[in-house]
Amino acid sequence: MRNLAKSRAEFYADIAQLRSALQDLDRDLLALSKLFPGSSELERWRKEVNKTLAGPSKLTPEWLGEGQADQKAWQKAVKGFTRDRAQDMYLQFQNEGMPDFEGWLRKCKTLLQESFNDPSGSSAALDALRKAIDLDLTALAERYRGLSRERDNIQATVKKMSPRELERASVQHGRRLEHYGKIALDAADIEIYAEAISLWRSLVDAIVELSHKFPGHSSLVKIEERLSEELRRGRKHLLQFEEVRGELDRLERSLRSEDTVEANVKTSLEDGDGFLNELFVAEDSVSSPKFTADFESLGGEVRSDETKFAAPTSSFSEMTLDSKGLSANITDDPSIPLAGNSLGEITGSLPTEQEASLSEQLTGSEAGLTAVGSDAGGLPIQLPGLDILDPIDHTDEDPEQVAREVETRVHKIDATLANFNLQGRVVSSVRGPTVTRFEVEPAPGEKISRFANLSDDLALAMAVGSVRIEAPIPGKSVIGLEVPNANRDLINFREAAEIASFRLSKARLPLILGKSIDGEMVVADLSKMPHLLIAGSTGAGKSVAINTLIGSLLYKFLPTDLRFLMIDPKMVELTPYDGIPHQLRPVVTNPNDAADVLLGAVTHMERRYKMMSKIGAKNLDQYNEKARNLDLPEMPFIVIVIDELADLMITSPKEVESAIMRLAQMARATGMHLVLATQRPSVDILTSLIKVNVPARMAFAVSSGHDSRTILDNLGAERLIGLGDMLYYQPGLVKPVRLQGPFISENEIGKLSKFMQRQYFDDDFVEAYGVDFDPPALRDGGTEGIIDWNDDKLRVAAELVIAEGQGSVSRLQRRLQVGHARAGKLMDSLEALGVVGAHVGSKPREVLVDTQELPNIFGK
Repeated sequence: MRNLAKSRAEFYADIAQLRSALQDLDRDLLALSKLFPGSSELERWRKEVNKTLAGPSKLTPEWLGEGQADQKAWQKAVKGFTRDRAQDMYLQFQNEGMPDFEGWLRKCKTLLQESFNDPSGSSAALDALRKAIDLDLTALAERYRGLSRERDNIQATVKKMSPRELERASVQHGRRLEHYGKIALDAADIEIYAEAISLWRSLVDAIVELSHKFPGHSSLVKIEERLSEELRRGRKHLLQFEEVRGELDRLERSLRSEDTVEANVKTSLEDGDGFLNELFVAEDSVSSPKFTADFESLGGEVRSDETKFAAPTSSFSEMTLDSKGLSANITDDPSIPLAGNSLGEITGSLPTEQEASLSEQLTGSEAGLTAVGSDAGGLPIQLPGLDILDPIDHTDEDPEQVAREVETRVHKIDATLANFNLQGRVVSSVRGPTVTRFEVEPAPGEKISRFANLSDDLALAMAVGSVRIEAPIPGKSVIGLEVPNANRDLINFREAAEIASFRLSKARLPLILGKSIDGEMVVADLSKMPHLLIAGSTGAGKSVAINTLIGSLLYKFLPTDLRFLMIDPKMVELTPYDGIPHQLRPVVTNPNDAADVLLGAVTHMERRYKMMSKIGAKNLDQYNEKARNLDLPEMPFIVIVIDELADLMITSPKEVESAIMRLAQMARATGMHLVLATQRPSVDILTSLIKVNVPARMAFAVSSGHDSRTILDNLGAERLIGLGDMLYYQPGLVKPVRLQGPFISENEIGKLSKFMQRQYFDDDFVEAYGVDFDPPALRDGGTEGIIDWNDDKLRVAAELVIAEGQGSVSRLQRRLQVGHARAGKLMDSLEALGVVGAHVGSKPREVLVDTQELPNIFGK
């Protein structure tokens, strides 16, 4: 009797358990039905589950067994269905967001990064608008990254979700798409205004130029005042660029009229006032903007100085967000507000008593400082201004003299061709900064090879050192004769850096290369090269070119975004950059250490690959985007500059070649790039392994055709005339391009370096990974080589960190007014002495001692 009661209890318990499982299954199927309405398969399963739940009028063990079997089968089917739908949703999550948002953000930041420095009222109003738009851009980026963080967190678990969790994730997915759509609208609006700001720069320059030519003119004053007043009312007036430009052109023509100056002044005043009153009628819509800047690129970025204006287009104005049938054609909607942020720097302060005791030491003379001098305090990290560089020296040649020179040379070319029975004629000429290219059209049936052999004869006829023949010119049916100019044009670095093709370049790592014969400033992209080889004989301009490339990157990147690893066995070319915050470590001057440092760079590259693999990134940009969303530290680009490769190949040929080969083959995806330079372009220095993996070449004047072939795999460099005259080649170009590199003086390099040395920031990257780039002697040699007892600031630094209760390289730099490198070395010394603890993430270092213990460390 007892066994029967026990069996009945177990029977009804199994039934209750089955009903509970079926009810849970029904809820899962209901969630899936909401997620995928119209699915006949889900509807059929629900009906069968509910039928089993209803049960027969009499419950039997047979019904229980069948119900349990059916429940297991349905559960398995639902699990498989959920897994497949989760995979579909995972792919939908991947398609969330905007295409290349970070690239768009960098582009807008570039448009907005340069301030308006002219003291006029309109410049001040434009700069205020620029800052407001930049703040809106920062807020927009935070909104976007917040959504991306939410997406990444859900995406990481979506494949393991239950049906009801999947339903909630789908609802969140739809909400995110809606917010992405709003962000896209705001992005289109911001892009229009950012492009407008960039266009107004030329207008401000025009106003300044007119003010200098016609100082105090009432018409200009009136327009300037009215312009300032209206621009202060809001950004919508930025869209009237073309009208203002046209009015200024008319005013300039009026002011230049020699016969009716007085009448034109009066007319200009009236027209200017009436024009602006009519022009700046309040408009609440930005639906019909009338301007944009269109720059064309070739090979990286090759752009002329001319700016063209056309109807602007936004990269987000026609974007489609595609996910499971959901699409939104994004149009301008100014009604959606942008959230704003106020950004500021948080700094600590010393306690009153301790600060008083240190004040004399912190503000005294700064003998031996790495920074500029005792009168220069620390600066937060920032891009340098162009005013650091020497002013542009414009020396215009007499056009008549140039025309006579060209005409004389055309006659000599024709005469030389006739002497050698060659049928051809000069059809045009193009004057570049270094050479003039005469374009010769050969007669039908004339062999090009006969022209190519006339270099020396033409040089003799025109009394020049060399003539380079390009047969034919790519894209033309003519032969180019490149003849050196009697007077070369100097291109200085400031002129190149001011050109819009560099300032507004969309290249990821823009490098100023030089000016072509056609007069275009060529800006290449190091990330597309992705490594560069520079070679040429002594005095040809190789070292100046390296300084130009370094300067290009310093003017574009903060030390948080790009770092340098410099190796200079000659000990004079790159050492001026010692101490700038972009340096990963002091410039390596010992060839024996260089091989170890390069092998350390290989180790760091492999570390980066592991970090990228953990979060599913394929390149540095993807890693940094995901790192921002996951609150991980970002990784900067690393450019490894080696000034004299020959010394390293002589000292440690196998190790150096192996390290360079590994870096050249694999480092591109991790954001690490090589710039190699040598004045000995021989095959034992530029081995086949190095040349194969470093495809971009910059060849300066060399002594022989053999050396030219070693560098470029082509003749031509032996015909260059030195002083920055170069041939540049990268994959994608048909032939090497002849360029004249800009000149940057030692004085400019010194001023630029001193400005950068004054800057401070918390260098978390070097704290975390700097040891990768140290030679083994520093990595494994204990603390003896770390402590610099000769530094007179060491004890002051110890007292400072104890007084503040925490250690920070940026605080040492700012409070002691020393360079970044010296502050970093002081912190390393304090760690070795046990004053502060080791670096932990982005937190300040912990102070391990108090003031009473300092005499035990430093003595009395």
